[in-house]
Amino acid sequence: MSILDGVGDLVDDWLELDPKGKPPYYRHRAAAKALSQRRSPIAGTKAFLDATYALIHRNWMNASYAKPPSKENWRWKRHLELGEMNVSPELQLERAIVNACGDDWSNQMPTASGLIGPAVDKRAAVDLVYRKDAMTYSFIELKVASDTPLFAAIEILMYGLLFVWSKNNQKELGYDLKTQPVLVADNVTLSVLAPSKYYEGFDLTALASALNNGLVEFGQRNSVALSFEFSQLGADYAPDLQPEHVKLAIEDRRRIWIAE
Repeated sequence: MSILDGVGDLVDDWLELDPKGKPPYYRHRAAAKALSQRRSPIAGTKAFLDATYALIHRNWMNASYAKPPSKENWRWKRHLELGEMNVSPELQLERAIVNACGDDWSNQMPTASGLIGPAVDKRAAVDLVYRKDAMTYSFIELKVASDTPLFAAIEILMYGLLFVWSKNNQKELGYDLKTQPVLVADNVTLSVLAPSKYYEGFDLTALASALNNGLVEFGQRNSVALSFEFSQLGADYAPDLQPEHVKLAIEDRRRIWIAE
């Protein structure tokens, strides 16, 4: 069991996705393509976010595991090294960003490890976290060639909801704001970040708008400013991952799919 059990069904229902492939359907490329071609607005985001948040809490309450979650959840750590055998382009770029861009960048921040079991949700982690100041952060799902922008958006959305839920239940979860200072944040942007090529063939403007508007309202009701964006690495991004190129690509990153 996962703290996010059942979320896929809520996503598919909210987006009214056709049943193509194995559920949850939003994971498939066909779903992202179909959503890109849809001309009608995406409705019901408020109800979807509320239902997903409630499901997370219900999954935790119904779990038989009674020990505290991992103390590593929401900790600020910088993982700089990468094994020579690891050829994942996302992990290589992630490490390059953290190395090149300074101490205000962290990576692989766990969100749900040990919430409902000692070995459950250990891989549920935010790829990159950017700290603008003590109260303002960006949670970033980094992509280069895997999955789709739709899949990435739902992934970072779930981590954002887990953040709000963890912030609201920090005492019950045994979290310490001195060792998990990100939970103090009152302004968080949820972002998908990728090279321009990753977004080719898609147009998820309607999804970006629905998520951003829904999160603004959801955040207001939970005393935290929330927003969502798809973001593209700057034109100077190059796969050679030279520090100067990586730093420029981050500094020149920009939002895409902004509703007029």
